[in-house]
Amino acid sequence: MWPFSARYPEYSPEHIDTKSYDYIVVGGGTAGCALASRLSDDLKTTVLVLERGPVSDTWLSRIPIVSANLFRPNSGAFSWKSEPMEYADERRGSVFVGEVLGGATRINSMLYTRGTAADYDSWANMGHADWSYNKVLPYFVKAETSLNQPKSAYRGSSGPWITKTFTYYEWLFNVCRVFIDAAQALGFVRIPDPNLPHVPADGLATHDVTVNEAKQRVSSFDAFLPLKVAVERQNNLAICTNAMVTRLAFSDVGGKHTCEKVLFKSNKSSLNKEFSVRANKEVIVCAGAISSPQILMLSGIGPKKHLEEHEIQVVQDLPGVGSHLTDHTGIPVVWEVPIRESLTSLANSPILKGTIELFKYIFRKTGLLSIPIQMLSLFVRSTSLNEDGSYLFAEPSDKDKGSTTPIAAELIPNIELMPLPANAMDVNMEEHNALYPKIGIFSIIATVVRPKSRGTVRLASSNPHDRPKVDFGFLSDPSDLIIARKAVRLSLKVGQAMKASGFSLQRNLCYPEEKQKIDIENGNTKEMDRFIRQKVRSTFHYACSCRMAPQHDKLSPGVVDDKLRVYGVRNLRVCDTSVFPEIISSHLQAPAVMIGERCADFIKNSV
Repeated sequence: MWPFSARYPEYSPEHIDTKSYDYIVVGGGTAGCALASRLSDDLKTTVLVLERGPVSDTWLSRIPIVSANLFRPNSGAFSWKSEPMEYADERRGSVFVGEVLGGATRINSMLYTRGTAADYDSWANMGHADWSYNKVLPYFVKAETSLNQPKSAYRGSSGPWITKTFTYYEWLFNVCRVFIDAAQALGFVRIPDPNLPHVPADGLATHDVTVNEAKQRVSSFDAFLPLKVAVERQNNLAICTNAMVTRLAFSDVGGKHTCEKVLFKSNKSSLNKEFSVRANKEVIVCAGAISSPQILMLSGIGPKKHLEEHEIQVVQDLPGVGSHLTDHTGIPVVWEVPIRESLTSLANSPILKGTIELFKYIFRKTGLLSIPIQMLSLFVRSTSLNEDGSYLFAEPSDKDKGSTTPIAAELIPNIELMPLPANAMDVNMEEHNALYPKIGIFSIIATVVRPKSRGTVRLASSNPHDRPKVDFGFLSDPSDLIIARKAVRLSLKVGQAMKASGFSLQRNLCYPEEKQKIDIENGNTKEMDRFIRQKVRSTFHYACSCRMAPQHDKLSPGVVDDKLRVYGVRNLRVCDTSVFPEIISSHLQAPAVMIGERCADFIKNSV
């Protein structure tokens, strides 16, 4: 908590036991904070937020580069290992979730990316007419205040969530400038504002980030449930932290189940006591695409056979719960670079350089601590690339331009290259220090952002303390491997252009040139495919595990309708990225908040 500030009004599970509220928000994460704020702005409406983690509003949690360190003690990040990845050498990948008020927006890279207009028009073309770009745009605008993008109908100027951009000359590592210059030399155009609707599908996006003028992280918690709001609304808004939801409870009247209670335990107590609260109107599950399906299944909503295997009474047989899990598929291509071009420079001199950077941040709001680790991306459609990864300079025809088109999917990039001045391989700090001690590292995460592979979230047991089994399903659809190859080849092309410019891009640490030459000599992709399977990783962009779709869809049954109501039960909605009909082609925090904003309006308009 900030020095000399008032105490944040959080409640313990014991304090709210047996009480009732109009709305209970299960999960105070990215979407949950936005939803709770909008519902509680009517002071006659009582709202309870149940958050598994703490508030943890510390000074360090606001520093951009520090707060994004997932391995920092008390960061709010919690991790475990996935199920063995069948198509990735049976490796177990890392699963990360944010268990802190504000969820993933407290620990992520702070990128404010909405996706393309065509992403949402693709949802509309799937049958969700109320989720077209024109329908969701007002909710993006409502939530945002853009500090330095030109004013337009597409950008917000009065919302609680602050966004800004850092210019080319503000980037702290020259390697990022070299990357964008090299990509431009290959023919890609620069996109100053990728959140506008008519920008090219292929190009170099300079991202907005959720950072304020004081160079502090602005999470969903900071934007929607800050201390001022929480104090002003103490009479109708209760925020209960360290509360682990165990299940939802239902009444059964005439064969129709109604969600009436939420049962939960304290994370901080050694006692195993179960508490309960009653919902007068609705329960909204906002626990994220990993935890929301777990809570539903623990409550008897999910695939009947799976629930019966764990001896859970079936309330509603919904095969789609925990199915269709989708994540952007990342393959890190990693080089050694001079230490000054990498965050290793800070790690190698934590006392001297760390002290210098701390003083820069405190007194001048500059330096390594003041800026997020990622500032730009290269987005491209695989159809715009030759087999060797070179760019075709393909542009849609005039008839294809615009967001409202039956071929919207053709306007969506399916590859993103993320340049990072750090090691992006899926290793923990001990492994990193053992394998790559004191060397500078630059990574390009070659990412498949429109994957066809699907995973699952399943219960490990009926015990809510047990983390769910997450099967990412990476590369289970062979077409993703084809796209991954193109993404890797494009990364190598950019790397070659960086070298050609005179930049000291040194040995490739994960896909050495000798391995690349073997494929060229043999005329196949054996070594590249081996590299992809050895290094493929999650980008922590989880979605679609409680998706919005028809309940009896033959290919992938839905869990919620277009107003996010769970099929077959009353007074229960899901509100987070798990409801996406399909994953969008960019990072997910902005769309998650949009979902929270829309859900609040659905609820208010239903009263």
